[in-house]
Amino acid sequence: MLLLLMGFAFSSCSSDDDPLTEEPPQANNPAIVLDCDYFSSGNIHLENVPGAPIDYIISCDPKIKGDILIDAGVVIAFEKNAGLQFIDDANYKIEMKGTSQNPIILTGTEKIKGHWRGLLLSTDNASNVMNHVTVEYAGQIRPGGWNYKGAVIGAWGGVMDFNNVSIRDCQEIGLHWEARAGNLTLANSTFTRNDVPIVTNANHINSIDESSTYSGNVNDYIRLEHTGADKDITFHNIDIPFFSNGLNPNNSAKRTFTFKPGVTILMDAGSEMYFQGAFRYQHETIMVGTPNDRITIKGKEDVAGYWKGLSILSDSPLNEVRFLDISNAGETIGDPNGAIKLGKSVFLKLHDVNFINCFEYGVSLNYGHGYNFSLDYSNLSLDNTPKLFSDHNGVEVTNP
Repeated sequence: MLLLLMGFAFSSCSSDDDPLTEEPPQANNPAIVLDCDYFSSGNIHLENVPGAPIDYIISCDPKIKGDILIDAGVVIAFEKNAGLQFIDDANYKIEMKGTSQNPIILTGTEKIKGHWRGLLLSTDNASNVMNHVTVEYAGQIRPGGWNYKGAVIGAWGGVMDFNNVSIRDCQEIGLHWEARAGNLTLANSTFTRNDVPIVTNANHINSIDESSTYSGNVNDYIRLEHTGADKDITFHNIDIPFFSNGLNPNNSAKRTFTFKPGVTILMDAGSEMYFQGAFRYQHETIMVGTPNDRITIKGKEDVAGYWKGLSILSDSPLNEVRFLDISNAGETIGDPNGAIKLGKSVFLKLHDVNFINCFEYGVSLNYGHGYNFSLDYSNLSLDNTPKLFSDHNGVEVTNP
């Protein structure tokens, strides 16, 4: 028995002293501080710093002078007013490839909205990618007079493939993809707790789809600036509304404008959606909801005549508006003042439309001898809208 007890005690002591069973010490190595001189030396590769909770601290706002590669799991903290500018004319490559288990984190040294400037992107390298990257606590109006503002800014031809990116807790704008920017690819990403999640223009609407989430911001809408459009456009049914200052496609080619079921669009004061048919280019308007997923287009404020309405001047046989709620539209001064205005030569299928709190008329018609005018309509209802049809001069029409 004595021998057994001694053996047990010996084995217990050996186990306690065995380094293989001890908890490894928690490393807490300091971050590497990078100043502007570091970024002027050509290509850059930022790797994980062993044992460092934060791998790098960036103290300035450098212009990158080479390709940049950031490894999965790298954490970079930016000091106040610091950032990164990818604006050199050589179109260097940006590669930030995190993973779901080891995302790349770009954060502030203080957890305050707008603490650091963010990323300014204008390189058009087709290989640019940000995958599993989090950008947080950034967003400022950048100096220089270009009105660049936001946490991640695409400008002057910038190209980026965003996939599984999270932009959160940012001041001004989460993602500001300007009219002058290049191709935007966006998927499986999250924009939340920003002042505004995204600001862009009509040509980049196609990239904003149901694969990403955009809610939980101070202003829960996608802000659309600049009315011009020079490509086919699809409005997707995302989890927040679009907020538009109008849409006026150019006439360099035929365009198709598709509004998916369930889409909601807020219109700015005095704005208009204008689908014209100039010369041989007959733009196509396909605005087809369903009984359970109606399309909604309304003023940002619930005021009759807050925005001008839809103008359709195309005779494309594909023009169709169905299961639409249109609110707060109409001209308050001058004619025609319908929420939907139809041109001289037009083709439109118009069914199951509710005109809600519009200024005077639901539909204004401009038709007469020699015009190719075709209007197929049914189930048009008025809700706090006085009259259904007028001619182009604002005179009521009872049976068009």
